[in-house]
Amino acid sequence: MKKHLTFIFLLVFNIGIFAQVTYEKRIELELNDNFDKEDLVAFGKEGCLLISSDNDATDGLRNWKYQLLNTDLEIIKTETINLSRKLYLKEKYSSKQISHEFFIDQKGNYTLLSIAIPSIEITKISGSIPKKSYVKDMAVLGDFAFFISYLKKTPYLFSINWKTGTKKLIPLNIKGISSKKISIINFQLLENSNEIFVYLKAIKSKKESNVYIIRLIENGDKTEVFNLTKELDKNITSISTSNCGEDKYIFTGTYSASANGMSEGIFFCKTLGEKIEFIKYYNFLDLDNFLSYLPDRKKEKIEQKKKRKDAKGKEFSINYMIANHDIMPLNDGYLFLGEAYYPTYRTETYQTTIFINGRAQMQTQFRTVFDGYQYTHAVVAKIDLNGKIIWDKTFDMWPSYKPYFGKKFISVAKHNNNLKLVFVSRNKIISEAINYEGEISNKRESEELQTGLSGDKVKYAFSNIDFWYDNYFLTNGSQKIKNSTDKSVKRKRKVYFISKIKY
Repeated sequence: MKKHLTFIFLLVFNIGIFAQVTYEKRIELELNDNFDKEDLVAFGKEGCLLISSDNDATDGLRNWKYQLLNTDLEIIKTETINLSRKLYLKEKYSSKQISHEFFIDQKGNYTLLSIAIPSIEITKISGSIPKKSYVKDMAVLGDFAFFISYLKKTPYLFSINWKTGTKKLIPLNIKGISSKKISIINFQLLENSNEIFVYLKAIKSKKESNVYIIRLIENGDKTEVFNLTKELDKNITSISTSNCGEDKYIFTGTYSASANGMSEGIFFCKTLGEKIEFIKYYNFLDLDNFLSYLPDRKKEKIEQKKKRKDAKGKEFSINYMIANHDIMPLNDGYLFLGEAYYPTYRTETYQTTIFINGRAQMQTQFRTVFDGYQYTHAVVAKIDLNGKIIWDKTFDMWPSYKPYFGKKFISVAKHNNNLKLVFVSRNKIISEAINYEGEISNKRESEELQTGLSGDKVKYAFSNIDFWYDNYFLTNGSQKIKNSTDKSVKRKRKVYFISKIKY
């Protein structure tokens, strides 16, 4: 086990006056074979929690370390805990002052750690899930951690009281529909109203599906089950909601013409109880700026195809998946933000043994393997109180890596009638400020993410950025660096870095 982490503190430097982005401090942790990748959780002015684990197990146990850093990126508290080496980190979730980590082994034995901020006091709960089941997508509301779960292809919610260890299986059945035809689209916690929404897709045919909504309270008791789409002719592919008053909700997400197809557009729906007050659908190509991120030639080809389809009275669509942020209420409408992505695949070769005339021979085979989701651009749209799009804006984004699950890369803040968006694209920090009238009041692009040492050349970078507090952001990730001039550092080094950035 590595006993100490090496920190390199760098001077404050500016990455360019034009960018209005200042690196206030950076620390580096040297990566070697002894440690798994580090993780970072931001907790506002309380600081941030750095999580790391030791790869080397002793007596079947692995050491997990939790370090609280203050806003100057100085370590002020450290706690460690030993867990079975068979346990791996499956899910995580952070609330306002607690970081929750869910570990599980191949047999379904789990350990749930809850780390309080700023004390770093660790609460540990252990147990097991039913055999032949698995859990994913963790979220925490009050004293309960919830997980999407499947047991023999039957969906259910699994909850654990992270203080007492009490666990509960919450069935997600729909009367008259086989459980094999039901899948979970999403589940969402609304902290302001202490509610849990579970969105289920029930397949009717190859072309049709229905979306059922189950609403629960904090302890997991159901309060409502209804079919959102029983009178609709579209298939919902993603969905989330925002509470906009007593028993009033705005649902938004994406839709498809096919029950198993990718998204073709976005929808907005307002409900009062189980009654739909309005629902509006918008093909991606009906948005004014959805294709603006593309080169002119490619955009023109798509637009020409759409015109030909329109002339024949048919709808032309392009397929994307959208990671939608929670809708943001305004006095005169709502703001929608979605990040567009699509699945990518790679071809792998492998060797198999075949027998010809009794003699073994090696044969090369090919297989297609999922290679993560490529994010391409994001859409911001303002919708009026009746679901009509007032304006929309599209901007290019190209993260430095392709995640294997849909996630949100953009950090969002509402301030002085502006929506501020900050994210990393092609290893640069991009900041966009859009006012509520759809005008881009500020757009800035930094130079490539720097290391702060002269002579450093970044050969590889993996980075992420999150809003921290006030006008500060945290960027973190890993870099492979070569330096042939500065004798005070290694010629080649692999580091995990954390940078405090002022915008």
